[in-house]
Amino acid sequence: MSKLSSSLSSRLSGQTLAADLSYIAQPASDFAEQSSSSPSYPRTLYPPIEPNKSGHLEVGDGHNVYWEESGQGAGAPAALFLHGGPGGGCSPRSRRFFDPTHYRIVCLDQRGCGRSTPNAADDWSASIYENNTSKLVSDLEKIRVFLGIARWSIVVGGSWGSTLALAYAETHPAAMSDILLRGVFLFSPDEVDYLFQNGGTSGQNPEAWEQYTRFIEDTSDNIAAERTNFLGAYFKRLKGTDEMRKAAASAFVGYELSISKAFVDLDVIKDTLQEPGRLIPFALFEVVYMLNNGFMRRGQILDECHHIVNAGHRVSIVHGRADYVCQPKAAHQLYKALRKAGHTQVALEFVAGAGHSDTEPGLTDAMVRETDRFRTPA
Repeated sequence: MSKLSSSLSSRLSGQTLAADLSYIAQPASDFAEQSSSSPSYPRTLYPPIEPNKSGHLEVGDGHNVYWEESGQGAGAPAALFLHGGPGGGCSPRSRRFFDPTHYRIVCLDQRGCGRSTPNAADDWSASIYENNTSKLVSDLEKIRVFLGIARWSIVVGGSWGSTLALAYAETHPAAMSDILLRGVFLFSPDEVDYLFQNGGTSGQNPEAWEQYTRFIEDTSDNIAAERTNFLGAYFKRLKGTDEMRKAAASAFVGYELSISKAFVDLDVIKDTLQEPGRLIPFALFEVVYMLNNGFMRRGQILDECHHIVNAGHRVSIVHGRADYVCQPKAAHQLYKALRKAGHTQVALEFVAGAGHSDTEPGLTDAMVRETDRFRTPA
């Protein structure tokens, strides 16, 4: 870690910094410019909408969770959007997967990221304190009760958000009616190792994997040891000086973003790397959760899926066929487990030509179609 110079003098979260692309693989050629001019799909996002209400809820352990409402008010079917990461935070785009004339749309930033405080970019030790899956599930229930919502009409989660949605549904099955999952991640050891340890992604994205590991090699005093635990090596750097934290976060998040879409737009990666308030939490919490198996026992999500079946939740799963972050086999495993447990109201759609990100046009189309379908009660 001594190979990078001294720390930045001011707090990261209040800055816009130059994007560090030193360890970002170049996108594949795209002479058709499909990264910026995508093919036409039947459904797109609903128009931009501003929140009707927003605030912070003190949830304990020194954390204050940001929440916002848009669309309809009290009494309307309530929709909950769960962002990925962990640490990704919600955005104005998150509101647009739902019909605002029908749903009371609730978005939030999970502990330690986005507009929630403390933010990992300001105080990593406070942001990481009691930041785990069971606490996040508890926060969702506190938000529901605080907002006076008897039952979520639909819970939508993508990537890590799909994991959290499943953990929430299995812990509090009466809290929701329907579930929409995108880019399923079950936190099995092979999923974690494929993505961050054993080079599984190098089969399709060799340059991206090379850059992910090269950052550790270039900043290591003992690369032989650190090759056995890349996640641990990144965590060590994410606890370092401000400059080291930003460099490590840029390499880590840039790696994931560079394999998240079928047609990668380098400008989108640059935008994320320029915002430390998004960048640092995304990297830190993803590393911490991966190192700790999502703070769940091995196989927990599949073992507990009978709670979803017993509650009668309608479940829709959409997954990009070309998802190199969360492998399609995870979505298939979940679908098969639910069916084997006797669930008849579960659907799985693999979207051709789509990667991992919910900005993929085919995934956007599938997600909006499903939130529209769930407007009609079972």
